Amino acid sequence: MFKIGRTTGHTVGQLHNVDASVTIHYAADDGSFMLKGKAPVVYSNGVDYARRGDSGALVINGDAEAVGMIVAAAIKGSVACGAAYLSPFAAIMDSIPEILRGKHKVQVEML
Repeated sequence: MFKIGRTTGHTVGQLHNVDASVTIHYAADDGSFMLKGKAPVVYSNGVDYARRGDSGALVINGDAEAVGMIVAAAIKGSVACGAAYLSPFAAIMDSIPEILRGKHKVQVEML
């Protein structure tokens, strides 16, 4: 699997722990929010697969298929340091009709 992110550029990794349970906290201008659920995890040998700024990067498998989008990266010093968490591409595509209908808050399931 590979992605090209704003911060880390081109990185290659392997999918691990497809059913990882994660809780991701975000800070935003209008408060903070949390994503909770299951997310596929991608690791890269010895380097960070993704870092802050890479969110939204499309992850492509070896068959040139979009498999997900980076939604978070583990911070340095954490148990999962170097890992990146994905929202599966199918879930993103399934949410597009809701977005186009003008709903203001759209929830995308992580898995």
